[in-house]
Amino acid sequence: MTFDFKKGLSNIHIIVLVAVVLVFALAITLGAQYLIELNRTEAGSNKTLSAKDSYEISKLDAQIRQIRSDTAGSLFALKVIALFVTVGGAVGGYLIGQSRTTQARISFEDRKSVDEVYQSIIQELADESPILRAAAAVKLGSILRSFPAEWSVSDARREQLMQLTKQVLAAALSIETDKKVLKTLTINLVLFKAKPDDVLANVQGIDLSGAKGYDAYWARCDFSFADFYAANLERASFRRSKLTGAQFREATANNVIFNEADCTDANFKMADLRGASFSNATLHATNFEGARVHSVSLAGAKLNDLPICVVDISEQGDGSQLVSIGQWLSTTGNALP
Repeated sequence: MTFDFKKGLSNIHIIVLVAVVLVFALAITLGAQYLIELNRTEAGSNKTLSAKDSYEISKLDAQIRQIRSDTAGSLFALKVIALFVTVGGAVGGYLIGQSRTTQARISFEDRKSVDEVYQSIIQELADESPILRAAAAVKLGSILRSFPAEWSVSDARREQLMQLTKQVLAAALSIETDKKVLKTLTINLVLFKAKPDDVLANVQGIDLSGAKGYDAYWARCDFSFADFYAANLERASFRRSKLTGAQFREATANNVIFNEADCTDANFKMADLRGASFSNATLHATNFEGARVHSVSLAGAKLNDLPICVVDISEQGDGSQLVSIGQWLSTTGNALP
């Protein structure tokens, strides 16, 4: 059993220390009683007494020993119990109080240290140098991929930092202008997996409204209920991703790859989907109202319960050729079930 002075006393250390103190106090009590009895015996043996006096003294000693045998045991037990309660309670309470205070102080210092390091990374993400911004994005991505073991924080705080990191990267995608930094941001945004053996990266419910996600490779990601409102997603790839309930309203999604993606209940209202591919995608209850769908590929797509609406099939996406979704699907070789 080792003891780390920096982290204070653990419960095991406190129990051991209290036990040592009680044993020490008990040893002192027994030793003192033994010395008192020894002194009394020696004092009586040093006196020269007559035979009659010796007999009377022996008789009194016998009576005293009988009385002690009846009372001394229970009185001594009560004294020992009182000793254990008093000394053990005082020492144990003091040690526990000190340990909790120490642990609370260390926890506060650790959290403060982690917050300072994290804030320094965020400040780098706002630096004027594109290289430093890209490096900060990589650092945040490394936090999502594998939370630093040296950051000794609670599970709740860990979850907060992970969510905050995803939100910061998502916000940076709507602010950043450098293409290389944007590409770095899109890569590092989707590195978090709830479990190491998960197939899909977890970015559920993330707010990417207005994000510059063009050329992003977001395949095999769980974007369930994510918000891509008015985002620029040109040439991005969502291959085999989960887009259940995702909002793509007014998003620019030209030539986006949705192949084999689950777009159940997704909303593409007024989105620009020209050149997008939904091959083998699941489009259950997907809303295409007002979407620009010229040259959209739906080969092998699973179409179920699509809302009755109008789509724009004009090449320029200028609203010059508005048709019902049934007519559009019939021109692509598909039909509403």
